[in-house]
This record gives sequence, structure tokens and C-alpha cells, in this order.
Amino acid sequence: MVFTQAGSTKKIIEAVNLASLAPSACNRQPYEFYVVNDMQRAPIIAKCAMGTTGFADNLPCIIVVVGNLDAYPAERDRHCIYIDGSLAAMQFMLAIETLGLATCPINWPDIEARERQLAKELSLSVDQRPVMLIAVGYPDPDGGVPFSQKKNNTLLIRNV
Repeated sequence: MVFTQAGSTKKIIEAVNLASLAPSACNRQPYEFYVVNDMQRAPIIAKCAMGTTGFADNLPCIIVVVGNLDAYPAERDRHCIYIDGSLAAMQFMLAIETLGLATCPINWPDIEARERQLAKELSLSVDQRPVMLIAVGYPDPDGGVPFSQKKNNTLLIRNV
């Protein structure tokens, strides 16, 4: 995906408001959206994720979904930041598409050194963890979208 310019701040705010309606365990909403809407800084943040070579340098805006572990004092519930953050991220991506922008989710690696690098870049506290990154921008009308075959229901459904 090729982006022609950074995302509209007003549209991003609207999409985050819609994302806040996503389901969340005990409605704790243990996440925040760190918006880097700057063509100089967005590639720096994107490169923290690895696997973005060539792609990162073309990103005008990146959003980091950050989970807050302090929302769950019990260790047994700490995985909820990833579930709730992902649900909100999906809702955000669906909302942003309806507003004329495009997104591309960027996988976040579970590598301690990368967590420290991103924490430093975003001034995250020890209770905050990156869940995923989302590239945002206006799509190039002449740009293509690569095709990736999806699994069908016969591979995804297991009747037990």
C-alpha cells in the first residue's frame, strides 16, 4: 500500500472515538493510541517493529496501540491488554476506512530489545506494552493492494 499523505487528525480522532466502543474486559479499555502523524518520525517508529524495510520509509503516519498492564493487577488477567487492544485496533481500522483513509497493520515482535527501543521512543512507562502498529494515510488511487489468499471455512472451523 502506498500512502499519498499523512492522516487527517480530525478523522483519526473520530476513528479512535469509534474504537473506544469495542468490547473490553470489564470495560477497562486498557489501551491508548499513540499517534505519530509526522513523516520524519513515523518511519523511525515503524522500524522498531522490524520487517518494515522499504515500507517504513513511506509511512506518513503511524499509530502504536499500547496496552496498560496497570489496568489488571492480577497476573492471570494481564493478557487482556492484548485482546482488548486488538479489538479496539480492529474497530479503529474499520472506522478509519469509512472516513476515506487506509490502514495497514504492522506486526509487533515479542522481543525485549525492541520493546525497550519503542518504550524509549514513545516515553512509555514500565506498565505499558506495545500491542501493534497501524500505518495510516490517504491511499494512492493508482496504487495496488497485494493479494494474499485467505483460508476458507473448511480450514478454519473445527467441529468438536
